[in-house]
Amino acid sequence: MEEMVDRQEHQRFKFAVQAGARQVIAHKQELNNINVFPVSDGDTGSNLASLMQTILEETGEQLTSGLALFERVADASLVGARGNSGIIMAQYFNGLYENLAREDEASFVSQFVNSAKLAITDAYQAIEKPVEGTMITVIRSWGETLHSQSQDEAIETRLNHALRVAKLTLEKTTDQLKVLQKNQVVDSGAKGFYLFIEGFTQSFNNKEIPVAAEEIVKVKRHFHQELAGEKPLNRYCTEVLLETQGTKEELQGALADLGDSTVVAVNRGKARIHIHSNRPAEVLSILREWGQPIQQKADDMLLQYQIRQHKKAPIALVTDSIADIPAEYLLSHQIHVLPMAILIGDASYLDRLTIENNELFSLQKTLGRGSTSQPGLSQIENLLAFLDTLYEEIIVVTVSDKLSGTYQSVKRIAQKQLLSARIEVIDSKQNSAAQGLLVMRINQWIQAGESFERIVEKANDWRDKVKILVSVDDLEPMIQSGRVPQSLGRLAQKMKLKPLVSLANGEGKLSSFSLNLESNESKMLRQIMAYHKKKQLLSYGIVYASDGERAEKWQEQLTAKLGMPPSFVMPISTVVALSAGDGSVAVAFEFDEGVNV
Repeated sequence: MEEMVDRQEHQRFKFAVQAGARQVIAHKQELNNINVFPVSDGDTGSNLASLMQTILEETGEQLTSGLALFERVADASLVGARGNSGIIMAQYFNGLYENLAREDEASFVSQFVNSAKLAITDAYQAIEKPVEGTMITVIRSWGETLHSQSQDEAIETRLNHALRVAKLTLEKTTDQLKVLQKNQVVDSGAKGFYLFIEGFTQSFNNKEIPVAAEEIVKVKRHFHQELAGEKPLNRYCTEVLLETQGTKEELQGALADLGDSTVVAVNRGKARIHIHSNRPAEVLSILREWGQPIQQKADDMLLQYQIRQHKKAPIALVTDSIADIPAEYLLSHQIHVLPMAILIGDASYLDRLTIENNELFSLQKTLGRGSTSQPGLSQIENLLAFLDTLYEEIIVVTVSDKLSGTYQSVKRIAQKQLLSARIEVIDSKQNSAAQGLLVMRINQWIQAGESFERIVEKANDWRDKVKILVSVDDLEPMIQSGRVPQSLGRLAQKMKLKPLVSLANGEGKLSSFSLNLESNESKMLRQIMAYHKKKQLLSYGIVYASDGERAEKWQEQLTAKLGMPPSFVMPISTVVALSAGDGSVAVAFEFDEGVNV
């Protein structure tokens, strides 16, 4: 009979945890809309919802004990945690489990109450510089109140009282931080934790769980644009899931000079690290010294802040990191980028953010050739959900569907998600600088105020008016990536031929071969000038893998011959550099109707 009671008790805790998770998910949009601290990036709700969804998925099966339940919650939290608040909550759940494992009292309820207080220390220690008036304040209030009541009181009564105290503490956060007081909102992370314990308490006490009110779910689309957050001092919200034996203190110390808002959650050989930094590549480089990166992200908080302060267009424009577009152009024109991933050895990197071309080629010398993957589905989902709160219409321009699965993934997510905004996903049929020129042209139409329908129509026509030519020095990367047929590539290698590559119908095409780079690039120049002679080129861009000097020579030569400077000269996407190889240089250009060369 006692075993049956224990099993029922553990089921109550399981259902309570799941109810708390669902309560947070139901209020995701509300939490996003009141998010102004530490930066106004509007993603606290999305981040906490991601954490809660992982908990729901990992606690779905039958569990044998309360300890097994919270072990599963702790493990799921570290994997699913996103953002400052998500990682703090994950560390609290981890501390809850670890303290439960140390408890030896007969009653699991007593163990839980004791651990709820002891885990407060874990939450505080996860943060480099704890700030009161945030999630940790409500965590401390709830845990201490739950523990301080008489053990003679029923757990249901103690939970109710702790929830009431936590609600009062949450309401007081408005006056604890200037930015919250200025906007007359509570802290979004603190509200997220309160929603979790609200759902937890209501379920545990067999009460009806409140759901998101209609006015919260259908919140005014631009409400959070009226909130005045602080401009981020560090641009990228960088997160890494790391396999490591390092402690919280060691990892915090290693990153001390690279940014702020550092939060580290550690759980049995894994660490989830969050930091706001201007140098995400350095963050990852240092963390590689402490272990193996498993997951990572780097969100552009400065772009998010500027959009909230002054949105430049009613249509959101999105592309992927294969598109070569100068970083300053992306920021000033508020264009969003989905980063591709690169895997070298056992480590994963984000294209353009946590790895650059020189490091890529250096790592390949010791670890062998890397591979690439498209943006993760959760990345796509989170970005579209974020843009849906800000824009009525969204245009996504991806790398050629025949070169990557990105187009299909974005289209699938766009169809699956119930977005308020209209969304169009366009296959650019291009890559690299050609894709970049197409995105920049679409941006011009958006800035000029053209309609959504007209822009989509013109974009589908214009992608055939963009071309790229790539001079390749080393054929091996193209052979290994499948861009060149194996037999033809090996034969060309034996003959020491240098290929000229272009795109046709979205696929790589070998235009010609030459005996040396000089002859190869002479052919490339002749082709460019043939287009220009038939009808003047409208714009062009030059990109390179690592040899900036060759790119500068191209800039001088083409500026003189075409009578106009390039739109940009910049390093090629690291993903493209992986297949084009060290020493490659490319020129992309766009032309008007009537060209037939």
